[in-house]
Amino acid sequence: MPQRVRCPYCGAEYEVPEGTVYAVCPFCGTVVELATGRRPPQQYYPPRLEEQDAFAAAVSRASQLPGAPRRLAEEAAPAGSELHYVPLYVCRAEAREASGACPTAAEVVEKAVLAARPGALPGLGHGYRFPSAGRTAYDPERARGAVFHQAELDPPQACREAVEEAASAARGEALLSGCSGEVEASHELLGVAHYPFWLTRYTHPSAPGQSFTALVDAVDATVVYAEYPIPTAGREKLAGLAALALGASAAASAAVAAALHTVLALPGGVAAGLAAAAPFLARAVARKGTYRYHPPRVQKTVTVLEEERRA
Repeated sequence: MPQRVRCPYCGAEYEVPEGTVYAVCPFCGTVVELATGRRPPQQYYPPRLEEQDAFAAAVSRASQLPGAPRRLAEEAAPAGSELHYVPLYVCRAEAREASGACPTAAEVVEKAVLAARPGALPGLGHGYRFPSAGRTAYDPERARGAVFHQAELDPPQACREAVEEAASAARGEALLSGCSGEVEASHELLGVAHYPFWLTRYTHPSAPGQSFTALVDAVDATVVYAEYPIPTAGREKLAGLAALALGASAAASAAVAAALHTVLALPGGVAAGLAAAAPFLARAVARKGTYRYHPPRVQKTVTVLEEERRA
């Protein structure tokens, strides 16, 4: 059953899923450890992008995607944006060669990792790389009006990324030194941080009645996710005519039907029927494409070192 929490800062009441370790107030972002009631060290990444900049980044990226309208960036219109903060655990992981024969084979990693479940925002998963620098002390007054997401993962589960990174580096050092690849690893939670994203929406003349969503990193302008219209051959003209029909009066509907008849060589009766069904036609004339950001893959060297050692 959901657990009810009262925020120690703003006094708001909200519910969190059962088993939540750190609750995030959805109104002010204040974090509290439910088992103890204490507030852990808390930071945030100040957003660098304004709402209009996020929109510009989103439509610029969408305009480069396969099948997108040629003038998407120029013709798209903003349809509203929200600033979202996702919680990160700031983890410190330490790993060293297990036997002690290679004391230099040790690694310490401090890493900010996603504490929300994948899908908290469209396209955002645990492969996303958050910067290690740029955090500052969190003040709830700075983020009024933003949307805050819950920290749904246990710290050990979320901090596994940092542990694996430290263990991989320590194992590589051990193998280079001729020691065993066995390592011991541990981690600690240094605090919680909030990271900003703009969830922005836009419309485009090729898809009347539809809106398209994009998720933009509010720190470095990376477009994480983007939806965009994909008009097929001949449908752009039809979409424009359908857009006219959406606002046409009864007197103008005949003109729209005539235009449909001329452009698409449709029989008059069929054209008139399409003009009358413009609200439904407008939603059918464009398909929707999606784009998801994939961070560059880090080359794995430990496996190669292990193979060389066995050889």
